[in-house]
Amino acid sequence: MIRLPIHHIGIASADIHKELSIFKSLGFIKEDEFIDKMQGVKGIFVIPSDRALPQYRFELLENLHEEGPLTNYLKNKTKMYHIAYKSEDIQKDMQSLLIAGGGG
Repeated sequence: MIRLPIHHIGIASADIHKELSIFKSLGFIKEDEFIDKMQGVKGIFVIPSDRALPQYRFELLENLHEEGPLTNYLKNKTKMYHIAYKSEDIQKDMQSLLIAGGGG
């Protein structure tokens, strides 16, 4: 079995600051904010405000331009964009996933 912890869940949003308000009402706080020009998105990482809780991390993402990588997700009203896993050895883990039938 491949054991990769979840690093974060990506959420597609038309307005990350409006999305942030919703997450704040659920007890989350802003951890970090960034712009990724290569991918054409800006984002905010949020985590639970109570540090005693397990570290659920969400990445709120918004297109930098009118059209971008999130456009189809937003048109289809799909909020969940991706799940990111943490790997200590990406080459080894990718090989294990391919052997298990992943990558298709």
